Amino acid sequence: MNHRDTEKLTFELLETWSTFNHYAKESQTFENPEDIHQARIRLRKLITFARLVELTEEPVYLIWKRLMHAFGEVRDLDVQLEATSKKTEIDQLFANHVALQLQGKRSTLIETMHLLISNELDRSVRRFLASPMTKRLKRMSEKELIHAAEKRYEKKREQFEKVQRKDGPKRIERMHELRLATKAYRYTVEYLRPYTNQPKSAVDRLKTTQTQLGHINDTYQRLERWRSFEVPTAYQAERLHQIKRLEDELRNALDQVEIAHG
Repeated sequence: MNHRDTEKLTFELLETWSTFNHYAKESQTFENPEDIHQARIRLRKLITFARLVELTEEPVYLIWKRLMHAFGEVRDLDVQLEATSKKTEIDQLFANHVALQLQGKRSTLIETMHLLISNELDRSVRRFLASPMTKRLKRMSEKELIHAAEKRYEKKREQFEKVQRKDGPKRIERMHELRLATKAYRYTVEYLRPYTNQPKSAVDRLKTTQTQLGHINDTYQRLERWRSFEVPTAYQAERLHQIKRLEDELRNALDQVEIAHG
């Protein structure tokens, strides 16, 4: 990338970090689950570019990963709790079960943020983005960066499509890998589009795929929580019915999802 475009992209990544800090601070009250979601998105975008330029051994990157994990565990449970209907007694029991898990993960997130987020981290991130990140970006063209993300996405798409209609853990594993590759490819194109001739439709297409895979992942997460949910004998039949319904929903969604080509 040329000097001017690199400076503009670095500034945008600094803005992404500042926006993360805003949402991270807001999220500590847990009044709005969207704060958790938005903080996590910013971390994912920063992690995407650190991976693209192969700076995954840097301390800043490793801290982002730890924060990402802690925010992700809370976000997953927020989604599950929001989707629980509470119409029946077993629904209410499940909601209480998820809420208890959420309480624990929120405590862990607060501890993680207090441990990792500091003025020193802020200075380290700014140095990281201004120096090693900028130097790596200058060595690669926009096309090379997009191609790297596209190559990984296409590889994961092909791997998923080979097992798409085969039941078993491999299909779930490939779906997760493709979901992450889709996010990375989308964010790469999104950030670099101003410096290339990439059409907005490329971002929209990836966003649609990301949304579809996100819904599938939510169903899978819900199924796994129902499988591990222990209930009194009187509710066992209803629990098994829920598991069967979610298994069918997940299978159909995986069979029918259409993945955009890069």
